[in-house]
Amino acid sequence: MRWGFSPLPPLGDWLEAMRAFRVGPEAALAYLERGFRSPEDLDPPLTLLPLRGLEEAAELVLEAIRKGKRIRIHGDYDADGLTGTAILLKGLRALGAEVHAFIPHRLEEGYGILWDRLPEHIAEADLFITVDCGVTNHAELKELVENGVEVLVTDHHTPRDTPPPGLIVHPAYSGLAEKPTGAGVAFLLLWKVHERLGLPPPLDYADLAAVGTIADVAPLTGWNRALVREGLGRISTSAHLGLRLLAQAVGYGGQAVEVAFRIAPRINAASRLGEAEAALALLLAQEEAEAQALVQRLNALNARRQAIEEEMLARLLPQAEAETGRALVLQDPEGHPGVMGLVASRLLERFYKPVFIVAQGKGSVRSVPGISAVGALDSAKDLLLRYGGHKEAAGFALDESRFGEFKRRIEAYVAAHPKPEREVRLTALLPSGARLKDLYAELMALEPFGAGNPEPLFLLEGEVEEVRPLGERHRAFRVAGVRVVEWRSGAAKEQEKEALPLGGRVRLAGVLARNEWQGSVRYEVHLQAHLEGPPEAPWADFLLGEDQDQKEAWAVPVPVEEALGLARSGVGVYLPEEARAWGERQGFRVLPLEEAEVWLGLPVFPSGSRPLFPSGSKPGPFRGRPSRVRVALGRRSRALLGGVPDGGTPKGPTEGASSPEAALQAYLARLLLYAYEQRAEGLFSEALARYLELSEALRGQQV
Repeated sequence: MRWGFSPLPPLGDWLEAMRAFRVGPEAALAYLERGFRSPEDLDPPLTLLPLRGLEEAAELVLEAIRKGKRIRIHGDYDADGLTGTAILLKGLRALGAEVHAFIPHRLEEGYGILWDRLPEHIAEADLFITVDCGVTNHAELKELVENGVEVLVTDHHTPRDTPPPGLIVHPAYSGLAEKPTGAGVAFLLLWKVHERLGLPPPLDYADLAAVGTIADVAPLTGWNRALVREGLGRISTSAHLGLRLLAQAVGYGGQAVEVAFRIAPRINAASRLGEAEAALALLLAQEEAEAQALVQRLNALNARRQAIEEEMLARLLPQAEAETGRALVLQDPEGHPGVMGLVASRLLERFYKPVFIVAQGKGSVRSVPGISAVGALDSAKDLLLRYGGHKEAAGFALDESRFGEFKRRIEAYVAAHPKPEREVRLTALLPSGARLKDLYAELMALEPFGAGNPEPLFLLEGEVEEVRPLGERHRAFRVAGVRVVEWRSGAAKEQEKEALPLGGRVRLAGVLARNEWQGSVRYEVHLQAHLEGPPEAPWADFLLGEDQDQKEAWAVPVPVEEALGLARSGVGVYLPEEARAWGERQGFRVLPLEEAEVWLGLPVFPSGSRPLFPSGSKPGPFRGRPSRVRVALGRRSRALLGGVPDGGTPKGPTEGASSPEAALQAYLARLLLYAYEQRAEGLFSEALARYLELSEALRGQQV
């Protein structure tokens, strides 16, 4: 695993973000990481994207409505396809269209347009519209067209080199950076139809599109962000009875994560267990009694799905642990095809290798950055009955008698790529417990979190206290006074192998969360990764120049424990007045910043340099017994924090500063101390540069 902090922004940008968003330094880092520089960036307008073919598609639909043509919507069976199908079914029916839907059976038929179903489609449709599928079904669509059926493909999956027959509306053919999902494209089609009729945008359908977008793990940036923000605010009062009641049943509170882990899994559970029609019926329901019954049905299906998933994971874990190759290509004769993707995701999380699972002739893929799921299947396409998907995830069908050759092809494809390595990129150090409430509130403006806009990761380090189980698999404990919750993805019986001894020191990456229980609210960290080894700093630029080792400087012989204890006590990294008082208590004269060439308690990291706090008794410019030691200071020789001239009035560096400057200085002091303890050259260099620049600015304010 590689881990480290995201590069620090320029000081001016950092302070400006703190002022513009009225947040602390940690939240400002999260805003800047995501490219947000003004409040307007947080709430982009929801506009009608100019997708190629959208104008012609709207006219095709309107002509079908005017002429009373039969419209068949062929939707995919997942949450994205089902919500997209519901958007067009309800939206076009409201405009007077004769329209019905067809959803293939996930377990018996699989993904895409089946050849065996073509006679039915030809008989039932004058206009055949796909939702979240179809872009790779060239032969099937050609057959429809040749039999007089008009074809409109709306999809977002990875297309082949040439588009299929018919009219295509697909983001990949539009040259846009935006990436709407199947439900998003369906929403845009309905919007364009409304526009052609002089009607307002169909925003009542944005909640359905938002559920599909989140469920499909689409990047929540740009247009998708605008759509999801619009949709999330509508779910609790949705015009769609079934969605509204489902949200109430799962305790929806307005966050994308609740859609991702409560609403979408229930819609998908119906499909995974072969009852996609129940989920679609819920989204279309008009009567409350029917909708309530369907909500209960989806809850029951989701519970059953969870049990099946656990059983399959328990069977495949031994296989996965025995594999020594760069990919996990696994076969489970007893496996349930409906949960393969979920199990594959959990195995990927555990082993960080591309995962290919085959069960009952169906297959599912989950891959890592840099290795395309669809690209891997391309390498074995002559062995496959059908396949499709994205870089990150894909599905396929395979004659299992060819599994051995399939496995060899996939392993060869993966072996030709660089070995993937898990990367954890931290936003900031987690502040003290007293600041967690404020920080959580500051981060909420970044919602919705999800793909492309992940929750900021914070570093928490300390000794483990109060380990307690949470259910059969999970656990909670305290580190540095902060409650940490660890949601673990392995099979329940595997958890015994992951001991967490009391008093052991841990370094964690986690997201900040709000926990409300029985009227009590607390702020805690939800663990994302255990971090091992030193922080990786790919942007490292050694603080010392080429002339390192060419200067001699004085180092104060202070015990490391005493120096670090001072910093931990809240002083920071030796604020001037504290540095002077501290130095004088030790019998030393503390030099003013302009004169000092000694680093008071701060390290340098040249290869082979001597310890910062050496022993010795050679005289120097301090009273007492400091040691003279050769250290590399280079051209940037500066004391980070000095003191005041003899007889001067002590002034702290934050005196006279505005709140953002004071808060940023305190955070940089913590970051420098952390970098010192970890010997993190790159991080130390960047933090020091910002600190010195800020100190110069603050000194100017004091003059």
